Amino acid sequence: MNRDTRAAWSSMNSNLLLADGPVLLNKRFLMKYFFGLLVLFCVSYGSGLSATPIFVYNHGYVMGELNGIDFIGPNRKIVTGEVSIGNNSFGGGNDARNVFRGDYVLQNPWNFCGDQEFYEKLVAHIGEFAVIEYKTPKKSSLLQCQSTNEIVGIYPVSRGNPSSLVRESTKIIMSGKPYGVSVGRIVNAQKSDRYDDNWSVVIQVGNSGNDFRYLRIVDSDLYAFALDCLVSATKVKLYHVERIHGTIRPDRSDSYVWRIEAKSGL
Repeated sequence: MNRDTRAAWSSMNSNLLLADGPVLLNKRFLMKYFFGLLVLFCVSYGSGLSATPIFVYNHGYVMGELNGIDFIGPNRKIVTGEVSIGNNSFGGGNDARNVFRGDYVLQNPWNFCGDQEFYEKLVAHIGEFAVIEYKTPKKSSLLQCQSTNEIVGIYPVSRGNPSSLVRESTKIIMSGKPYGVSVGRIVNAQKSDRYDDNWSVVIQVGNSGNDFRYLRIVDSDLYAFALDCLVSATKVKLYHVERIHGTIRPDRSDSYVWRIEAKSGL
């Protein structure tokens, strides 16, 4: 390689290095920019989910008194509503689900939103006890609503007797283990895809008031019976056993339902 060739080669390499620099910087900038947008979206959309990851799908039912409905949005096409959970509850409560672990936490009063088409159906039940079917997360067209719960359907409380009086778990073997019993009405039942076969219920202990208790269910049949009792507002006895997971208090234990008894006379 002669002197002129070496000079031309060196000049070309220098130009290539200078040209690659801005390209590399632009690629890095774009990557950081899109990553920042993704983080911002996750924080802003996930902040109202009570620490639940934004892609966790929940489908459930809430029973209580429909207290109010309204429209929001620039075109007033999003309907919102508020439910007082159970019978004569007054907010707050001790629904001891673990928000740090990502569990869905039932708020009281409970709020929801949905499309305008639900308005007439909701008006028909205002001031009455009803069952709201919901899902989370809500669809993107409802982002102007602060609630994370999207209404799927509304049904009257049947006040009839459930399909049977007793149902037991086929997956929990008691064999003399100590257990607890809670008496009241099931006011929330939910299936979540956060864990495999993850069902849960919330019972309002007693006839009224603000004592709510969260319990897990591991049987689809037992969950279906719990739904039957929720829709009919039937008083139940829930037999539950505690299982310990780990040693740190927030992740220490869960209560699992192993038997449900319907008490229609209470």
